[in-house]
Amino acid sequence: MKTAFSMQNTPARAPDVVKSADRVLDLLELLGCATRPLGLAEVTDELGIPKSSALGLLRTLAARGYVERDAEDRYRLAHPFGREEGDWLGGLPRQVAAVGRPVIEALVARTGETVNLGAMVSGFMVRPLVQVASPQEIRYEPRAVDCPAYCTAMGRMLLAYMSTESVDLCLALPLRALTAATRTDPAAIRAQIALARRQGYAEIDGEFAEGGSGVAAPVFDRTGRAVAALNLASLTERWQRHRLDFIAAVTGAAAAVTARLGGRPPADAGRS
Repeated sequence: MKTAFSMQNTPARAPDVVKSADRVLDLLELLGCATRPLGLAEVTDELGIPKSSALGLLRTLAARGYVERDAEDRYRLAHPFGREEGDWLGGLPRQVAAVGRPVIEALVARTGETVNLGAMVSGFMVRPLVQVASPQEIRYEPRAVDCPAYCTAMGRMLLAYMSTESVDLCLALPLRALTAATRTDPAAIRAQIALARRQGYAEIDGEFAEGGSGVAAPVFDRTGRAVAALNLASLTERWQRHRLDFIAAVTGAAAAVTARLGGRPPADAGRS
């Protein structure tokens, strides 16, 4: 699959961009996003570059101490890079997190609920970039770990702006029921993804965690790509009482993050 930050999903390089330097940064960001060491074939597939080029870059970065290779010829960021929370961020992910944090903090203050900003990484998982917890004593605070896209609001929102082929690959993976409410029928999930694209937000009600509900809206870059999703997570009882207000608050906040990025939604975004 190609993630939101994959080179093959980015627009054409500007004339003054040095191709080799650009590839090095693509590679570092890929390894930073990975939750496990990656083999050479995985790197070349994700970045869409020749194996010889990828191997040369990996060996150079390893020689300089930025990357380490394990006994199975897989690569990861070398210590101390990528060991602290958020330390993997660079380039566009770091920019999204930086411009999004003040908007997130304002949204938490307004709604009193937990707010997350996440991006798609390899394996059709959503990785948190920023999480600000609800100040309420009784709250829904999802663990800040990679979450499957098929059963989360952020994941479905990001899938809504991915290619049909990528959605097919995601739904071909084992779809495990995390709760009694989790949808595992590919056709039903596909319908929810299409609905998210039409209405501009995705809702989840107890599918990822029992008693937890929420909504996510997309964040776009300058080219109209959905590079992240903003999510409000609430206890289901509070969600049911404030659903419309929460949806309006999240879609407005996501639009604010998009504006801070200088981004713009595609022409068909949020059309009912």
